[in-house]
Amino acid sequence: MPSLWRLLAPIFGLMGARLAGAAFGFLSQLALARAFPPYQVGVAFLAISVTTFVSLLVTGGYHTIGLAYLARFQAWGRTRLTSAFLSASLRDMAILWCLAGILAGSLWFLPADRGMAAAGFWGTLAAIPLSLIRLNNSMANAQRRFALSYVPDFVVRPALLLGLILILVAIGARQSALPLLIALPVIALAVAIGQGLLMGPDNVLRRWHFQGADLRRKYRPRAIAMLAVTIVSGATADLVVLVAGFLLPPEEVAVLGVAIRIAALVGFFALASQQFVLRDLVAARSSGDPLVLNQLLLRTNLAGAGTMAVAVLAALLLGHLVLALFGETYEDAYLPMVIFLISQAVRVMGGLNAQLLALGGHQIRSAAICLAALGVLVVGSLVLTPIWGALGIAVATLAAEIFWALRLAGLTQRLEGRRADLFFGWTRHHLLIPRR
Repeated sequence: MPSLWRLLAPIFGLMGARLAGAAFGFLSQLALARAFPPYQVGVAFLAISVTTFVSLLVTGGYHTIGLAYLARFQAWGRTRLTSAFLSASLRDMAILWCLAGILAGSLWFLPADRGMAAAGFWGTLAAIPLSLIRLNNSMANAQRRFALSYVPDFVVRPALLLGLILILVAIGARQSALPLLIALPVIALAVAIGQGLLMGPDNVLRRWHFQGADLRRKYRPRAIAMLAVTIVSGATADLVVLVAGFLLPPEEVAVLGVAIRIAALVGFFALASQQFVLRDLVAARSSGDPLVLNQLLLRTNLAGAGTMAVAVLAALLLGHLVLALFGETYEDAYLPMVIFLISQAVRVMGGLNAQLLALGGHQIRSAAICLAALGVLVVGSLVLTPIWGALGIAVATLAAEIFWALRLAGLTQRLEGRRADLFFGWTRHHLLIPRR
């Protein structure tokens, strides 16, 4: 039997890496906002969000399902299945890379702001090597090489970006974000090469082949479904900035970017506790004792909700002081920041419904809800932004989070016979009286 530390070390390592990456990201935003003009800050924020969001799209979702499939194949010692999966992944990803390249080139011919076009171009180019890093992350995880599965992406890449920003500030190159934009694909490519070299024969580019059956039809539907889930659960902030890039001038994108990044950072801490109870959730679900499961869910949800309640109250009282750190321009982010924090609170109160559905094998069923939530965000932004500006996008984000939480709760109740959100666990009937 593996030791407790061996079981928990990867979780603590992942959380530590993500925490370090979040810290580097926050410091990067702070340095950008303090040193660069708001227009350039908006361009930089958009480019960074394009990189993150498009890199998810061009993986096709394969990196997400790869966490399960590759780990399973490695445990079975089925090297041919591993190669077949990587072949399917990289063949679809190669098509998406080509489409991304064409899209990046076409941005220069659109009647758009030149700075925003540059952000889209360089951000899209950076997304291509980043997508390869994401697939290698899954492969390294399957090989139990956990440091290689999260340090390059979550720590090294944002640390290099922060270092570059500090160098630009130190030498006085503060009038244009173009050096930063050009550096995005360079940094991503350098990290991808470094990770690949460290992985050696486990590098996905060395483990795949075209021999055997083409399994893309088998894996593609599940990969696409999981892609939708991944975007909603982990890339909402980048999608919000991306939507803002189409609807707002760069200066307002900068303001909105500060607001959503602060809220996302707080939400990360509030949701962190959910990562540490996943093993307990599996055990409680398997035990068949609803009282144990309900108590676990209630404790976890109360911890997250309490964190968010404190954060929202602190933002209401001290938000202007926090935003003043970024500069006078960003004090306009106060109301959007509060609404984004409330959106994060809604997500936290939604609890572990998504995880409960995943344990039941219902991820594909939940993908439709994720796509609908994205539709609420986009349509709401299109309607409200002309009226309220950045505040309209914040309200649309809140509406999307409420929609997602309610629909996910309903689906979980229907498929699992229970829910895992705060309000279900709070009900005395479900908490104290086990279901028969």
